Amino acid sequence: MMILLLIIAGTAVLALSPVSAEKPVVIILAEGDGSYYLGEEVIFRGTNSDSDSTYLFMTGPGISASGGKLTAPHQNVVNGDPGSFDTATTKPDHSWEYTLYTYNLPLDPGSYTIHAVSQPQAKDWFNDLTTYGTTSIIIKKPFISAVVSPSSVPRGQPFTVTGIAEGDPTEVQVWIIGGKYAYNAMVPVNPDASYAFNAGTQIAANLPTGPAFLIVQHPMQNNQHDIVVSGEFVKNLLLNEGGSTDGMNIFKISGTGSLQGLDTVQALIAGISDSNVDDSYTEIPLIVDGTGISAPQAQAGAPTPIPPQTKPSPLQFAPIGALFLIVGIAVWRRR
Repeated sequence: MMILLLIIAGTAVLALSPVSAEKPVVIILAEGDGSYYLGEEVIFRGTNSDSDSTYLFMTGPGISASGGKLTAPHQNVVNGDPGSFDTATTKPDHSWEYTLYTYNLPLDPGSYTIHAVSQPQAKDWFNDLTTYGTTSIIIKKPFISAVVSPSSVPRGQPFTVTGIAEGDPTEVQVWIIGGKYAYNAMVPVNPDASYAFNAGTQIAANLPTGPAFLIVQHPMQNNQHDIVVSGEFVKNLLLNEGGSTDGMNIFKISGTGSLQGLDTVQALIAGISDSNVDDSYTEIPLIVDGTGISAPQAQAGAPTPIPPQTKPSPLQFAPIGALFLIVGIAVWRRR
């Protein structure tokens, strides 16, 4: 309030007059529904009427209570040190915007709180004078599922592979392996995360009678399949040798001396499970014969969560009869 001294007819009179003094604010909002898969962009927007820079950090599972930098969550922010925060410039109209690229961020699935502060203050230094805003986001891991239809695969009869590939990948890679036969194809993913691949009569006719495997590969956070076919070889694009920058051959999949059947499956899964590869997969074992009988589908109809970055050891294949028996028991128990 302002005190005004008025002189009226020679008499001093005190009057109170209000003065506009709005409290400064910082507001932060996340674009979208607040739930994001690792690998997606998260756009934050807001208002800061208190300073020329907006300082950002996060708290949540596995992050220090004082706060961690958005782009390096396990690097603690330091009170009073602007360089330890991620920052956004406040525009003349007091608005600001910041894009967080979540690819390869060391975050576990869960809920995180994003703090926007007008000064470089860590969470444990907040007080009544701190001007800040918060918003919550949920981080999820991508996953993939696959179903074969019809569930029985008679030799020579076409079949369809369908599933869900969450995490906004552009495409998934389908592998069909049986005996001496190996086939792969890139399959686009629809905006609703569904995909479908039709294995026509030519593919089905080349599958030999006996055990076969369907593997669907998810490119994960970098939206790039790191294990691909190149000529007669399967290649890891992230490994280089002899000065090459286009990857390294890891096994031969066709031609003289190539791997076959279970050896191919084992080598492929070992390649996808390599510690430097972020791809993952789901797998369905099949029996191809003339009777229309196939093994139960281990992954049919159920989304398969992608494991954390620490990959499991490559699958150690048991004799095929024992493998199908185990899968059958697992499906029976689910009932």
